Amino acid sequence: MKISSRTKKIIKILIENDDYIVTEKIAQKLDVSSRTVLRELKKVEKWLRGNDIQLEKKKGTGIRLNCSAADKNRIAELLEFEAVDRHFTPEERKMIILSELLRDQRPNKLYAFTRVCNVSEATISHDLDEIEGWLKEYQIKLIRKPGLGVYLEGKEKDIRKASINLLYQNFNLEEILLLLQDKYSEPEEKLRKNLSKNRLLNLIGLDTINLLDEYIKKLENRMSYQLADDAYAALMVHLAIALKRIKDGEEITVNQEVLDNLKGKKEFVIASELVSSIAEAFKVEIPEAEIAYVTMHLMGSKGRGGIYNDEISMTEDYHLVNISRKMIEKAEIELGIYLEDDEELLVGLVRHLEPTINRIKLKLDIRNPLLEEIKEKYAELFEVSKQCAAILAEKENIEVPESEAAYIAMHLGSAVERKRKPQQKFRAAVACTSGIGASRLLASRLSKEFENIEVTTLISTLDFDNQEIDNLNLDLIISTVAIPESEVPVIVVNPLLNEKQQQEINDFLLKNRAKNKSRNNKITLEEKLEMINNYNQGILEVLNNFQLINDYSFKNTAGLIEDAAALLKDEPEQRERIKEDLSMREEKGSTVLKHNQIMLLHCQSRAVNEHYFAVIRPQESFEIIADNGSVAEIRIIVLMAAPLKGSTQGREVLSEISHLLIENQDFIAAVNSGSRENIYYGLSEHFDYFLQQKSTVKYHKEEN
Repeated sequence: MKISSRTKKIIKILIENDDYIVTEKIAQKLDVSSRTVLRELKKVEKWLRGNDIQLEKKKGTGIRLNCSAADKNRIAELLEFEAVDRHFTPEERKMIILSELLRDQRPNKLYAFTRVCNVSEATISHDLDEIEGWLKEYQIKLIRKPGLGVYLEGKEKDIRKASINLLYQNFNLEEILLLLQDKYSEPEEKLRKNLSKNRLLNLIGLDTINLLDEYIKKLENRMSYQLADDAYAALMVHLAIALKRIKDGEEITVNQEVLDNLKGKKEFVIASELVSSIAEAFKVEIPEAEIAYVTMHLMGSKGRGGIYNDEISMTEDYHLVNISRKMIEKAEIELGIYLEDDEELLVGLVRHLEPTINRIKLKLDIRNPLLEEIKEKYAELFEVSKQCAAILAEKENIEVPESEAAYIAMHLGSAVERKRKPQQKFRAAVACTSGIGASRLLASRLSKEFENIEVTTLISTLDFDNQEIDNLNLDLIISTVAIPESEVPVIVVNPLLNEKQQQEINDFLLKNRAKNKSRNNKITLEEKLEMINNYNQGILEVLNNFQLINDYSFKNTAGLIEDAAALLKDEPEQRERIKEDLSMREEKGSTVLKHNQIMLLHCQSRAVNEHYFAVIRPQESFEIIADNGSVAEIRIIVLMAAPLKGSTQGREVLSEISHLLIENQDFIAAVNSGSRENIYYGLSEHFDYFLQQKSTVKYHKEEN
C-alpha cells in the first residue's frame, strides 16, 4: 500500500531509536505539532502491523518498536521500496498545469492533467479558472474547447515573460543559480515538491545550460565586466527559454524603431557576437530580434564594477549624479542624518541607477526578493526610499516600481549603518531577574552581533530604580523580562537572542539616535576607586566561597533547589529564603548553556550578604525545560548567588563566570572534569586579567 511521506519519516525515527521516544520529540524532528504526530501514528501502526511489527506504547514514557535489530533492518529495507502517495497542493497543481500550457501551445486534454495531478476534472477546471486570472496579467488568453482541449493564445514576448516569472515565483535566486550551475538538488523530504518543480524546469532546456554558461563567461571577458548574480541568472534564463522556443519554431519580434535605436548602443555589438556564437554552437538560426533582447539585458544588467570603467565620471554621468544628490538630500531631511559626504552612497546610487532606468524604459522586470521583508522590517526607511524613487520617476518621466524603491532602501540602509558605527555607540544595560546568569550570556551575544552597542552595565530587575538608571545615561535596556516601570526603552529578548529579536534591536538602532554624552563617558577618580574596590571585594568573596560538589544525586529541580539552598546557608530561615528566591527565578524558565550542557542556577537574595559560586556535578545527566521551551540535557549545574542590595560590580563578577562558561574552553573543561584547584586557578587567572581591564577606565577631575 502507498503511505504518506510523514508516515515514512516517523517509522524511520522509530527505527533509529532503541529506547522509548515521546511524540513531542518526534514532532520536533519533523517540525510539526504533537497533535499531527498523534494523528499519523494510526497509519504508522497499520503499516507496521502489515509487516508483522508491534508498536509498543507506554503511558508517560513514549513509544518504540518491539522487535529485534534484524527486524529493524528488514523494515528499513521494505521502507526504501515503499511507494509514497503523491498529493499536490492547489498551488503545485497550478504550477504543473501552467508549465505544460506555456511549454507547448498545442491543445492539452483535461484528462492528461487529471492523471498527472491525481484529481478530478472538476478540480482541474477550478484550477484553470484561477490560472486564467494569472495569465490575464500577461495579456495571454486561456482557450478551452470541448473535445479539443485547453491551450494559450498570446504574443511570443508575453509567453516568454510569463514563463520567466513563473520560474522566479517558484525558485529563489540561489536555487536558480545552483540550477544553472548544474548543482541543484533537494533532499528526499522535498521529493513531492520536486515532482511539480521538475515539470516547471521543462520550460528551459537544461541540456543547453552548460554551453550557455561558457559563452556568457566569454561575454564577460569581452566586456571586462562580471555580471551580478541576478543579472547572470536573468540573461541565462532568457537565453535558455529563447533557444527552447526557437527550436520549437517560435520566434520573437521587436519594434523596428526600438531595434534601430538599440543598434546604436555599444552593448549591441557584444550581444551580436554572443548570439552568433550560440547560433553556430546549437546549429539554429537566431533572428536579429533576439540580439535586441540580449542587448536590453546587458543594458539593464548590474555587475561588480562598471562595464568599461569602475569609476563614475562627474561630467559624463552628471545627470545621474544630479538625480542621486537630490535623492540623498531628500533622505537626509527625512532621516535626520547627514549623508552628503558619503561618497560610497553617491557612487553606489549612480552606478545602480543607469541599468535601473534602462530596465524600466525597456520594460524589463525589476525583481527584488527582499521586497516584502524590507517593507515589513524597515517600514520607515522604505517610505523614505519611495520618496527618493519619486524624484527619479519625475526626472526620467518613468514609473518606478516598489521593487526598485526597496533597492534604494538597501543603499540608504547601508549608508545609515556606516554613519552610525563610528559616530553612534548606543549605551545599553543588560537586565535579568538576578543580574547574574542570563545577563552575561546575553551581553556576550550582543557584543558579537552588534558593533554599535556598548553594554555598559548588567542590572537586576528585582531592585530596578529609575533614578539610578537615569545616572547611567542609557539609550536602551535589553532585558530577559519585561520592565513596565522603566523610563528607558526596553527590548525583551531571550538570552540566546534569536533572529527575530536581533531584527527588533536593529530596527530600534535604525529608528533612534544615541544620546549626546556631555561628560564623554568618563568617571571621577573617586568613582573609579570605589568601582575597583567593589570588583576586588566581589572577586575575593567568589574565590573564598567557591565549592565543588561531585557525584550529586539529582531527583528533580525542586530537590536541587532545596539542596542548593542548604549548600549556601545552614540556618533554616535563611535556607528557606534562598530556596524561595531560587524557585522564583526558576519559575521564569531555567537558564541553560545548551551547547555545553550547563544549567545556571542563580538568584539575588536577602539571605546572603556575600557572593557565592559552586559547581555541582550530578552522577548522571538529566533533562530540563530551558527558558525558551526546548528540552536540554544537563551534565553540570553552576550555582551563583548575590546579595539583593549588593554592588553592580559584585554582580558583574558573577556574570563574568557565565562569560567564561560560554567562551573559555579551558575553564569549561575544568568545570566538567577538573579538580577544585583547576577551577580555582582558572577563576583566579581570568579575574586577574578582568581586574586589569577595569583598572584602565579613564577618569577626569571633578569640576569646581
